Amino acid sequence: MRETLLQLAARSFATQGYTATTMRSIADQAGIEAASIYYHFASKEELVEVVVAHGGDSIVQHIREHVDAVPSDAGSEARFKAAVLGQMSALIKFGDYALAHGRLLTQLPDKARERQVKRHEQNQQLWMSLLEDLRAERLVRPELDLALCRVMLLGPINSVQGWFNPRKGSLEHVADQICSMFFEGVKPATTRKPARRAAPAVSS
Repeated sequence: MRETLLQLAARSFATQGYTATTMRSIADQAGIEAASIYYHFASKEELVEVVVAHGGDSIVQHIREHVDAVPSDAGSEARFKAAVLGQMSALIKFGDYALAHGRLLTQLPDKARERQVKRHEQNQQLWMSLLEDLRAERLVRPELDLALCRVMLLGPINSVQGWFNPRKGSLEHVADQICSMFFEGVKPATTRKPARRAAPAVSS
């Protein structure tokens, strides 16, 4: 029941916001008495914090599982690609939690918000580590700002719920395309032009 309540709460917070969501409405959706929800969560504030924490932890864990599934002898590029797919699939799988997290973070009490900020920093550290491994293997230019690389990469990925359309390609295909653009850019491969034959210095 607790997991069901969390899922319903995440959906309500994501779509209706903090103020419009009530403990009674969540209990009604779960088919239980309004008072029964308080056996699981002492207050609406506690429920919000648990929803945000559960969503953040689930997403990071999902990414780590994808990275850990890569063979140990694989290079940093394989781990990076696994993380890209892991983040995208996590945001699809835990979509309501992700949306609720973004919408509710500023509404949390100070201490609760600080805990969530630390979780967010852990996610950032994971990506920075992946990018540093790429640079160590000379797959990222040494002069580039890795923090800016992370922002450029995760910006569109973190909004995947709004633009991903499975009818236009699988998530795996889209992740491959994103990684291709990240590593190779968007310019078409150029072909080497044949050397022009020098004109004779003196005409015969």
